[in-house]
Amino acid sequence: MILDAIDAVNWSAIPHPTSSPYDEPARVADALRRLTVSTTANETGSAAAALGGSGFTCGHAAMVFPAAYPATAILLDLVEHGRRPRIKDVALSLVFDALRFSPLAGLNRVDTPFGTDVPLCCAIAQQIRGRAGALLAHGIHGKRLLAQAALHWRLAVERPSRNPTAAQSPWPRSKACPSPRLPRRSCTRRRRATRVRSCASSL
Repeated sequence: MILDAIDAVNWSAIPHPTSSPYDEPARVADALRRLTVSTTANETGSAAAALGGSGFTCGHAAMVFPAAYPATAILLDLVEHGRRPRIKDVALSLVFDALRFSPLAGLNRVDTPFGTDVPLCCAIAQQIRGRAGALLAHGIHGKRLLAQAALHWRLAVERPSRNPTAAQSPWPRSKACPSPRLPRRSCTRRRRATRVRSCASSL
């Protein structure tokens, strides 16, 4: 079932975030498949490393890429239905990274069922909040992820205005999102000019 969900995503339609072939969204799909069917600790670790250093996130630079939006839904499936506890733990950790890392400027928004041009972090947070039951069952780390997601804007389908000339906002902007915690300043200094530090700064 999870493999079917991976195959259902049009990975080729997702923007390629860098010039490196290692960051192609198709590599994210491959790593997700490997993580889903992994049977040993080495296989699980290898798939996780591929996700953390490819088109999903770049761990050493604390960057998140557009493919993280569809990948998050699949990782949350693994948190709930993964074959082994270590797969669930790895999936949870990867989702946490996707939420707290910074997107590249120009690649910091995605289209969702709740609206278009949504900040990537807020779209990921919406998916996390939708799996609250499974995450609460995962213990303290699941609760921590939910607490982080709660700091982001909530997305909601809005009813059409009775006034056709009224400006429509695709999602409410009631509070600013947190600035991501960047673990390695040496990487961020070199990329500061091309990164978006928070969704609020991108408006």
